[in-house]
Amino acid sequence: MRAVIPTAQTIPAVLKGRREKPPWGWIAVFLAPNITLFTIFMVVPIVGAVVLSSFDWDLMSPPVFVGLDNYFAIAGDPKAINSIIKTAYLVLIGVVPTVIVSFLLAVLINTNFPGIRVVRTIYLMPLVISFVASAVLWRYIYDPRFGPINTILSWLGIDGPAWLQSTSWSMPAIAVVTVWLRFPLGMLLYLAALQSVNPALIEAAEIDGAGTWMKLRHVIWPNVRPVTFLVTIVSLRGVLFDSFDVVKVMTDGGPIGSTDILIRYIFDMAFSQLRLGYASALATALFVIVAAMAMVLSPPKALTGVRQ
Repeated sequence: MRAVIPTAQTIPAVLKGRREKPPWGWIAVFLAPNITLFTIFMVVPIVGAVVLSSFDWDLMSPPVFVGLDNYFAIAGDPKAINSIIKTAYLVLIGVVPTVIVSFLLAVLINTNFPGIRVVRTIYLMPLVISFVASAVLWRYIYDPRFGPINTILSWLGIDGPAWLQSTSWSMPAIAVVTVWLRFPLGMLLYLAALQSVNPALIEAAEIDGAGTWMKLRHVIWPNVRPVTFLVTIVSLRGVLFDSFDVVKVMTDGGPIGSTDILIRYIFDMAFSQLRLGYASALATALFVIVAAMAMVLSPPKALTGVRQ
C-alpha cells in the first residue's frame, strides 16, 4: 500500500482536525484588567459628560433637564467662540512645528558619534519634567525684565516684547512651550521608524550620488511617512489637552482672552462658574472635534501600513 504524502493543498485539511480552539478563558483573564480600567476611567466619564450636557446643574440645586439648549448656547457665547478660535490657532502653530521638529531632530540624532547618548538624554528631558514645572520655568524665561530671552536681545540692541503680557506674542510663546514639551515623544517615534530603514537603501543612494536632501526626500521620508499620522495624532492630543497646565500657569487665558483656549474655558465654566451642564456640552463638542480631526487625518493607507 502506497503512503499518501500531504501536499500544500492537503496540509490545511490534514491539520484542520488537530487545530486547537483559542484559549478564550485566558484571553479574557488578561484583557479584563485593561478593559475594566478603560471603561471606568474613559468610557464612563465620556458617557457621563454627554448625559450631563443635557442638564443645567450648579452642584447646589437639583439638575434641570434642558435638552440641547447647552449646545445651542455655544453659538451665542462670544467667549466660547473665541476659545475655539484660539484653540485652532494653537493647533496650527503647535502641531505642525512639532511634527517637523520631531522628524528633523530624529534624523539628526540617528547617527553614531561620541556623546550621542548624552545628546539624546538632553533632548528627552522635557518628557520627565512636569508640565507645571515647565510652565514656571518658561514663565521666567519670558520675563520681560530678567528673562534670558530679552537679556540676550538687549545685548544685540533689540528691545524684546513683554511676551506673556502681549496679545500678539502670548500665543506664539505658549506654542513654543507646547512644541518643546511634545517633540521628544514624536522624535522617539520617528527614531524608531528610522532604525527600521534598510541601510542598503541609503548606501545605494550615496553610490548614485544623492546628497543629503535627496536621501532625506526620496529614501528616508518615504520609509517613515506612515509614522507621521501617529505623531500628528499624539501631538494634536497633547496640544489640545496637555496645554491646559501651561496656559493656566503662564497666562491663565490672558491677556484679554488671547490665550483662552477651549480646555481652559471648560475648566472655568465647570469649577469657577459652576455651570457643569454647559461645561459638559463644551467638552462633548471638543471630543467630537478631536474625533473628526483624527478621522480626517487618518488616510486608509497610513492605517494599513501600505506605503504610497
